[in-house]
Amino acid sequence: MLNETVTKVITLDKVCWGLYFSINTLAVGTHIDEIRIIDMEGNTIKSIQVQSKSGLNNRVYCNNRVIYSDGDAVYCYDESGKQIWKYTQDLTGPLGLCTDTHGNIMVVDPETQSIKVISKDGQNSKVLISEEDGLVRPQCICFKHNESSGFICDNIGTYCESTLIRG
Repeated sequence: MLNETVTKVITLDKVCWGLYFSINTLAVGTHIDEIRIIDMEGNTIKSIQVQSKSGLNNRVYCNNRVIYSDGDAVYCYDESGKQIWKYTQDLTGPLGLCTDTHGNIMVVDPETQSIKVISKDGQNSKVLISEEDGLVRPQCICFKHNESSGFICDNIGTYCESTLIRG
């Protein structure tokens, strides 16, 4: 880290509430009403208007879709700003999100102390890992693409690596 330098600064005209990097673009949550897709030069490629109850901290951008969690639901929008689906079934406070190589969405639900996986069409879900598996106060998740493993962090400063078995 001693030899690292900042090579570029991108300035936005709104407060940034979180970033998601995907194939040379950034999905930026700008508070509660917009997710911007910007290139690495800072140019806005798309501006997707959404209605959020909380800050747009937790989102993913893949396959021309933006998926974000907000209070009691997970939403999926296309690049034109049209809502594709909204998932509320058995969620009590979804936070961190990530996708797997098949486009399924993994969601941290700290209220139920579980990680749930929602199908890419938003129609089905199942509990992937829960308190019964030793999960305690999860906050965020990151999936290693092209592998069957990922990382889960909790709100007391620990993390674990988990191998996910598909069946």
